[in-house]
Amino acid sequence: MKNSKNVLLFFISLVILLWNPLTFYLYYSTYGVYESKILSLIFWLIPTIGILAIVYITRQKSLSQKTENLIFNGSYVGIILGFLILINFLIGVFTGSENESASNREVKSDGLIFKPNSVAVYKTVEFDYTATINSLGLRNKEVKLEKASDTFRILCFGDSWTFGWGVNIEFSWPMQMESYLKENGYTNVEVINCGQGGQFTTTYKQFMADAVPLLKPDLVLVGVLQLDDLAQLFENKLLAETKDDGNNPKYLVRAFLMASFGNYLKLMSRNDSGAIDIQAVWEADNKGLIKDFKGLRQLRFTTLADTIQKLFKTGNLNPGLLNNYVDFPDRVTIFNNPNHPATREAIQKMRDDVAEMSEVCRANNAELIFINLPMNYFTGHTVERMPSDVLNEYFMENNHIDSVYSSIATANKIPYVELTEHFKNLKEKNAYFFKYDGHPNERGYHEIAVETGKYLMENHYFNN
Repeated sequence: MKNSKNVLLFFISLVILLWNPLTFYLYYSTYGVYESKILSLIFWLIPTIGILAIVYITRQKSLSQKTENLIFNGSYVGIILGFLILINFLIGVFTGSENESASNREVKSDGLIFKPNSVAVYKTVEFDYTATINSLGLRNKEVKLEKASDTFRILCFGDSWTFGWGVNIEFSWPMQMESYLKENGYTNVEVINCGQGGQFTTTYKQFMADAVPLLKPDLVLVGVLQLDDLAQLFENKLLAETKDDGNNPKYLVRAFLMASFGNYLKLMSRNDSGAIDIQAVWEADNKGLIKDFKGLRQLRFTTLADTIQKLFKTGNLNPGLLNNYVDFPDRVTIFNNPNHPATREAIQKMRDDVAEMSEVCRANNAELIFINLPMNYFTGHTVERMPSDVLNEYFMENNHIDSVYSSIATANKIPYVELTEHFKNLKEKNAYFFKYDGHPNERGYHEIAVETGKYLMENHYFNN
């Protein structure tokens, strides 16, 4: 019996080591699920119950077989799960795994934006490119912290439009703009890409707070996506409230499982070069989302064209788009209306975000420019997405978002660059954006690069 008690005490001690507030912080602090009060309570209760069990066992001369079996089985399950979660965490540490699911926005780990020196392969029916992250955590070539005295350094912040979604880094608009400027004689210009997909003005300002003081640019460009960035300010507030209220057990369970075991999936989806295969991750995420669709959400999904449904199911379109199509099908109508309560709230938030960006730049002797990046809704370019795309001609003629963005720039006394008319005037309406994904292709990014470069040259931002 003594040996039996010692085994039980050892097992309980292992459970306490694996399940406690410290391991909760270690494993989950970079995930949204860390904010869950329920999970926090569980990681406090387990060691508390374990300590009480140890005290109880040591005081008992003997335990019934039923009690021993109950404690042993419970401890055994806790140990197995605990070790699996520990191994998942170690996989993330040693492989640089990042959560690429639709709901995740935890993007940096010891880098300015991304995990330094990480690689991801993006391959779909529309594009095939590799995103390589440098030692600073940016999708850019290596950068020296100290710039040469004769170098004019420009930092470009934004979402996937700035990151260069769908193309290799040299075809992103910041890199194409650098090439364009150098071709026109401005050989001392250095452009650094600080874009990251899925972000918006609140995260741009956070990235600026880290990058601008470190890299000391002369000029900062923030590429604000037409309507989408404004919509995300309101939508992400709703998502945050959903996560924080503790009343969404389905979200909590899914998020906990992904944070606990997601690196196993990502390890299996890596190719031989060690790069993450994004299509495999998207396919798994999309299938999980689609499987959970019920009622109105399921109906909305079935209204999508068969081609679009298939692209989602096969991981050829990312989960973020799926959420937009199903949960926010009227987002363009809402946020193109400056008088809608949701739009007014988002406008104020964006105005505040830009004010904070401007303050960071001023404190570091850099000028900030607001670049309004175009979308197909307002420029007439062909992209097959939602059934509501039939309204795009109306939105092109009744564009209110540009005046909103202009007013935000004016309120903060910063220059404003608008590309809408230029893209409307491009003749080939199916040549500048990916047909299904909707991002600019190489030619689309080139137009952004050249027009922005022309603006900088014409307004004498640097000397030849």
